[in-house]
Amino acid sequence: MDTVLQDLRYAVRTLRKSPGFAAAGILTLALAIGSNTAVFSVVNGVLLRPLPFAEQDRLFSLAEQNRQGDIRPPSYPAFLDWRAQTTAFTELAYVRGGGQRLAGPDGVETLIGSVASPGFFATLGERPFLGRLFTPDEERAGAHAAVLSYALWQGRFGGDPRILGKTLSLTAGVFTVVGVLTHDVAYPPWASEQLYMPIATVAATDRALTQRGFHADCRIIGRLKPGMTREQAKADLDGVARREAATYPGFNADWTSVALFPLRDEILFGTTQQLLVLVVAVGLVLMIGCVNVANLTLARAGARGRELAIRSALGAGRGRVVRQLLTEGVVLASLGAGLGVAGAYAAIALLRRVAPSVLPRLETVQVDGWVLAFALGVTIIATVATGLLPALRAARADLTDSLKEGSAGAGTGHGRQRLRAALVISEIALAVVLVVGAGLLIRSLWRLRAVNPGFDPQGLVTFFISPPPLRAQDPVRMAALYTQVADAARALPGVTSVALTNFTPLSGGGLPSPVEIPGRAPDPLRDPRVWFMTVSPDYFRTMRIPVRAGREFTPADLAPGAAVIVNEAFVRAFWPGLDAIGRQVTLHKAVQGRPDFGEPLPGTVVGVVGDVHHFGLDTPPEAQVYVPFTRNVWGHMSLVVRTAVPPGGFLQTLSRAVRQVDPDIPMTLTGSVSAVGTVDIAGSLASRRFDVWLLGSFAAAALLLAAIGIYGLLAYAVGQRRRELGIRLALGASRGDVMSQVVGDGIRLAVAGIVIGVVIALAITRLLSALLYGVGASDPMTFVGVVALLALVSLVASYLPARRAARVDPMVALRYE
Repeated sequence: MDTVLQDLRYAVRTLRKSPGFAAAGILTLALAIGSNTAVFSVVNGVLLRPLPFAEQDRLFSLAEQNRQGDIRPPSYPAFLDWRAQTTAFTELAYVRGGGQRLAGPDGVETLIGSVASPGFFATLGERPFLGRLFTPDEERAGAHAAVLSYALWQGRFGGDPRILGKTLSLTAGVFTVVGVLTHDVAYPPWASEQLYMPIATVAATDRALTQRGFHADCRIIGRLKPGMTREQAKADLDGVARREAATYPGFNADWTSVALFPLRDEILFGTTQQLLVLVVAVGLVLMIGCVNVANLTLARAGARGRELAIRSALGAGRGRVVRQLLTEGVVLASLGAGLGVAGAYAAIALLRRVAPSVLPRLETVQVDGWVLAFALGVTIIATVATGLLPALRAARADLTDSLKEGSAGAGTGHGRQRLRAALVISEIALAVVLVVGAGLLIRSLWRLRAVNPGFDPQGLVTFFISPPPLRAQDPVRMAALYTQVADAARALPGVTSVALTNFTPLSGGGLPSPVEIPGRAPDPLRDPRVWFMTVSPDYFRTMRIPVRAGREFTPADLAPGAAVIVNEAFVRAFWPGLDAIGRQVTLHKAVQGRPDFGEPLPGTVVGVVGDVHHFGLDTPPEAQVYVPFTRNVWGHMSLVVRTAVPPGGFLQTLSRAVRQVDPDIPMTLTGSVSAVGTVDIAGSLASRRFDVWLLGSFAAAALLLAAIGIYGLLAYAVGQRRRELGIRLALGASRGDVMSQVVGDGIRLAVAGIVIGVVIALAITRLLSALLYGVGASDPMTFVGVVALLALVSLVASYLPARRAARVDPMVALRYE
């Protein structure tokens, strides 16, 4: 023990004598270990930690599937048939989401209320964090009991420990809080803040639960029986689906199979691929950091060759020297790990603030015992890579040569120089891989930002109108309310145009409608989905969506009539090469819960407008039919306002105007989101920006470390070759020749590293394919750009020691030696 303490004290003293080396090593390892710890924290919290559901591998989300491969959630009547006829599941449960108005001290707010069938929580195998879940009697009788998600409890009620027994005044009545769910993901994952109620509380009044044609805002989950496979369950439910299609051809004719998705996959939704890329990236950063510090350690050991030789001459065995050098590596790695773990804490806190909607389960990410154990493991790897291997190499130095006073390059050798050169080459190769990955993501994001969304978002302000319950029951009163809100907005100063729509572009909302075209037989295998859009006159002018043929809606179209407008994608799908104006098309009314749900809605095309990327810039435009909003009055609408004044200062003005029309219109939506906002194109790219930001940061760090590696190797070589360079200059060599030789050494290292890195990158970047848009994984421009960048960085890193070499004074160098 005394020997260990002595080694530690000596290691600390030695590092204090070389503050530059110590600072560079500690900061490099802190970056490498900290980034790995932070990313592992995310991976552990999001992917590795089990969901809060018992036996999650037996849980599946179920959906109807047609021959095209399209999927849709089943209707509630279909769910009842599935539950009665299937033999593959111990439990099947249905849950449907919808807006519930919550009366509070700050006015009316809207939150997501999820009505769940009996056995919903039992199917999930979920347990409460506070209180209890619904009892069987409450589920059957429709008791006015409510269970809160953890996020809703924290966000709306401040984590009030006395929440149990509190009454909430909702649209569906007064409910008593009986429980709070665990601090993890809330299912369904459509909102982290949601409130659960027994479906029996609304079954008598919600007509949508009786409509076989209604397939929105719901999920069906099932728990497989022990021993039952996914394939067996699918075969069982496919038989049920075929019987449904035969019994109800008007609703299920082509929906003859059932798709089963692991519930975990639905919740994580592609996050696995995203995090796998980050794991590979931080692994490369760790390798580069370790290589860099190992290189510094080898250089320092070479400079200490005479000191180590004296210790050996005085009786220290090779093992004793290795242990001392390894102790220095342990101290260096431990300090770097401590700083890195502190940085990981800060990085996770920052991640929660800036990217809460990018990753699921982010609220559960923390630096716990498993993460600290991982950090310890990474520290041990770093210690071995940066301490043990260089120590073994340094302990093999030739004793006689090292003791020769004044021998040029004492403690160095061609073998050690070759090893250090190989390490630098590997650094450059790994940096190429990271920079190529970041470059591909940057190019992809740049391509996406250049996509024309089909409308002009500049100067647009939106307001989500959720009518009060009394008006929501009457389409005529709702239409009048929407018109009053639009008129109030139109009267505001700075407003140039106003319109209404059921779903704004890039909002993620939409509802498809069956389409019938006279003289054309439906083709279930080729016909695309058609999205039902209701809008007011001036919508296309307000959004600046171009009219390609025909005309826009006019106020006269709000009266009973047949005018509809289609987009170019609809024309390409159903009337390619033909003039669409004057053609007939029949939609079906789609407002849930109405007595007229599913009734035919015949129309005559009066205009063709440009395509809009409704669901995302990275998805192609889909077929849309626009109908005057009065023909099928939606249960909610979005007001879109184009203003000549800065939108930021206009938001409060618009909110006040809407409140004056009807103070019962909620100003706050689910997740404490304001009902008023702007159309945020950049917001739809948040996940991609997150990937670019992280991978770009790691790539920048790798590039910096690679440059330091080249500079350090050449600077050390110049220092060891002072006598040689002095002799060459004394014998007539020009300073340009000396600079060219040193720069040439650096460029040769860079070329070797770049070539190896490009080969590795061509194989590895396939992992990014799912994250790219408009750019291939082997995009030539990206690779050429990265090669040029690495060449430039290598040239600069080589030039600095080369300039130092050219300034060597021959007399001083010879006198020094």
